[in-house]
Amino acid sequence: MNLLINGSPTETGRAVLAQLAESGHQLRLTAMAPYEPQDVVVCALEHDDATDELVSGIDAIINVGYQDEVEMPPTFHLDYYTRRTYNLFWAATNAGVKRVINLSTLRLMAEYEENLVVTENWRSKPLASDINLLCAHLVEIICKEFARDRKFEVANLRLGWPLIEGGSDSLGANAGDSALCSEDLGRAVLSALGADLEQWQDIHIQSDVPNQRYTTAKAAELLGF
Repeated sequence: MNLLINGSPTETGRAVLAQLAESGHQLRLTAMAPYEPQDVVVCALEHDDATDELVSGIDAIINVGYQDEVEMPPTFHLDYYTRRTYNLFWAATNAGVKRVINLSTLRLMAEYEENLVVTENWRSKPLASDINLLCAHLVEIICKEFARDRKFEVANLRLGWPLIEGGSDSLGANAGDSALCSEDLGRAVLSALGADLEQWQDIHIQSDVPNQRYTTAKAAELLGF
């Protein structure tokens, strides 16, 4: 498949890229500013020919819909995760993109009490005071509207945290009850690209750790995770 990774220079994007590098898929990386050493297509995601060209020939988009390590002015942050994200998906619709893998965060469910079994059927509870979580929530809404209009299918992967490089053996005793290792992230994304999913599908993704906070039963059922 020809894959576009939007937000590839972020921590999550870099982890996905590392896991997909040997997958056989053709990868196109994009961001709003040039980064080294990655070969990134710089695109402002405006409603223009540059965005149309970015998605030309692309089969699926892996979209980093949440990040908390990059400092941006709040107005720019909101603009990027709403208007510019919408522009990307609109161009993707016109280009015939079939599936979007949106990488969101299980932090959207962190306000629930830890003793509750929070499934994908529960409503997210973003903190309006946290611009990163608010933007992640808004990206999910945009994705859902495109999916409900049957423009493309969306696998909305809500990822555990912290993201730890390596496999399950890298998850130490102090990893926390919501941790996700990068190898599990890569396996989940690869499975989501070809899985038989509904038009819109929320899926919790976290590694198997002691006292695992979030259920991953749906990931096991749909992705063999």
